[in-house]
Amino acid sequence: MNLSRGRLLIAVSLLMVLPAACEDRTEKPRKAVVGIVNVTPVLKDTVAGLKAGLAQLGYQENDNIRYLYEGPLGSMDKVDGAVKRILAEKPDLIVSLTTPVTLTVKKATQGMDVPILFAPAADPVGAGLVRSLKAPEGRFTGIYVGGAGIKALAWLAKMVPGLHRIYVPFNPDDKAMVLTMKDLKKAADDRKIEMVIGECHSNADVLTVLKHIPVDVQAVWQLPSPFWGAYLEPFVAACLNDKKPLKTHSADWARAGALMSYGLNAEAMGEQLSHLAYKILKGTSPAVLPVERARFFLAVNLKTAGLIGLQIPDAVLKQADEIIR
Repeated sequence: MNLSRGRLLIAVSLLMVLPAACEDRTEKPRKAVVGIVNVTPVLKDTVAGLKAGLAQLGYQENDNIRYLYEGPLGSMDKVDGAVKRILAEKPDLIVSLTTPVTLTVKKATQGMDVPILFAPAADPVGAGLVRSLKAPEGRFTGIYVGGAGIKALAWLAKMVPGLHRIYVPFNPDDKAMVLTMKDLKKAADDRKIEMVIGECHSNADVLTVLKHIPVDVQAVWQLPSPFWGAYLEPFVAACLNDKKPLKTHSADWARAGALMSYGLNAEAMGEQLSHLAYKILKGTSPAVLPVERARFFLAVNLKTAGLIGLQIPDAVLKQADEIIR
């Protein structure tokens, strides 16, 4: 075959393929049913971001997609019932928010073929949700937040001069805290920072732990978990009263008075989830969709810094995604 004839055949082939490709992009997605399980109000914006992202991709609510969502449940005790009601509607996909919720969903869907999309998971491999981040090899995939603790401690060390001792309220019965504690311990060991643990096993213990922040710690560290959702005000108030910098994982807490947050933007995470959800709804198995790393955002509260007597370096402020004044 000579060169000019070869080019002609390639051109003809492309002309034949392009209309089909264009038609596929504009084709309205088939109807879908998506269940969403969320315990904490902190992640309500994740649900909004998921819906908005899928709408941009062609899935319009009350048209070709139906969401089974009861709103933030407020308690893990309500998850089993919510999952049963979702499964009764034969969903095409279940979106589970936080690791404890996802583990409950996993147990409830044992032996079923319904795909599960999770977020945010600190250690989805360690939690037994996927075989590996690159190749999940099962019904689960989603977004993970591994490594956030290491970077967050680095930011805190830049804001608190001579940081060498932190107070960590910790519920050893809470799976999300146990998983994120691994990251924190490694980061603290690497930086030779001592962790003082304020152990609590129930909601009743929380206020006691917050009332006994050690005088000689230089900061308080909040481990990411839905467990803390109901304690925003007393947590922040205790740290402000003791003039202790509080590191948290949610910008909402920074806006409420924590010194800094380093973690997820709930709405952005929802939008990121929507792209994975779209692929699954179009027929791609979660088994071949790599678990994606979430983007982290830094927020700094300058008003709080002034109240507790800290001067935040300009180098930190220049890199902050949000500054609260």
